[in-house]
Amino acid sequence: MIVNSNRSKIKLLIFSDSLSKLGNMAEGIALATFVYTLTQSSLLFGLFLFFRFVPELIVGPYSGYLADKYSRKTITTTVNIVLAVLSLLLIVFIEHYTMILIITTIASFVKTVFKPSFMSSIPFFVSESELPSVNRWFGVFSGVSRVVGSSIAAFVIVSNFIEFIFILNALTYFIFAVVCWISIPTNKRDSSMNSELEKEHLGTYKDALNYLWESKKILGLVIGSTILWGCLALSDTLLVPTLGAARVGGEDVYGFYRIISAIGMIIGSYLSYKWYRLFQSHGKHLIGFYIPIIVMCLFTLLIPFSPFFLGYLFYLIIWIAMDLPSNLLNVELQTVPNKIRGKIIALADAVDGILFSLITLLLPLLTEIYEPGIILKISPIPFIIIIGILLISSLVKNKGRK
Repeated sequence: MIVNSNRSKIKLLIFSDSLSKLGNMAEGIALATFVYTLTQSSLLFGLFLFFRFVPELIVGPYSGYLADKYSRKTITTTVNIVLAVLSLLLIVFIEHYTMILIITTIASFVKTVFKPSFMSSIPFFVSESELPSVNRWFGVFSGVSRVVGSSIAAFVIVSNFIEFIFILNALTYFIFAVVCWISIPTNKRDSSMNSELEKEHLGTYKDALNYLWESKKILGLVIGSTILWGCLALSDTLLVPTLGAARVGGEDVYGFYRIISAIGMIIGSYLSYKWYRLFQSHGKHLIGFYIPIIVMCLFTLLIPFSPFFLGYLFYLIIWIAMDLPSNLLNVELQTVPNKIRGKIIALADAVDGILFSLITLLLPLLTEIYEPGIILKISPIPFIIIIGILLISSLVKNKGRK
């Protein structure tokens, strides 16, 4: 059950989180389009994307240490204030590719610290049984904010007034900082975690790694999440170059694609609760997680065949499939012992980031040799093979338990 005081805090956190994602989404789309237009280079555009995600490789695991050792209230508040300041700095250096790269890379380092602290704080407000529902509404409202953010970005791209985006993003971060400060508790324990289970874990990274290795379910979900983000990196990296190569000025519809992705996110997040209930029992977590990944991969390779017509539908399905299994992983991560919760979340994100970053770095190099559309048609195939093997293995194991 969610008590009334916690219910109001959760509502505030959902609202402010979605508001910050609105600004961040608008800035991300507008900035990505602006950088590609500024450089007219798939290589420099890929470098821009890579440096936005490379911090996950360097400081990702350590962000979990901070989340478990220090005040999560202080961390989440400070991160939002710093991100607001960095957004305002982009106004000054908007015409300088190198400075954009530096500022966005610093912002990525700062963002890496946020998720383990914020996500680890949610179980302080709700019981384990309420987590799937609360996570769903975080996802739904984030999706709504992304639709609005994408729409704002599309308007700004056409009107060529990108400075407005940076001011908006800074404002949303400042609001989120205030809400984090007044809502997130300072205590380090949550009532949902059994005290005896807590005592079994000292809170070291070795302890977290052992827990992750011994929990085959969580390990399988993390592996699936890595493949999911790897598949998403294909379209994230190659979509703009594919649109630009297919038609002169084709990259301008990227904002519309992002609106579609946000709509897909809303649908996927809303359905994630029912999807969780469908697969959370009888050891079916992995099956429920792997099926949507195969769907993502299949529709990713179909986009280049009709990027300005059916591609919109394919992209919608990709994003529905992406968020559909999210609760299966998130609830498991949020219910690990509190002393290692931040570390487990950070490790899961870091593993995702490794493959995502490598793809965003390597694929733009291939676009210097091959058409981006051709690469997008071929690159999902290895993912389909890997996840197909994992799915069959999970089906066989689940059948053996019956």
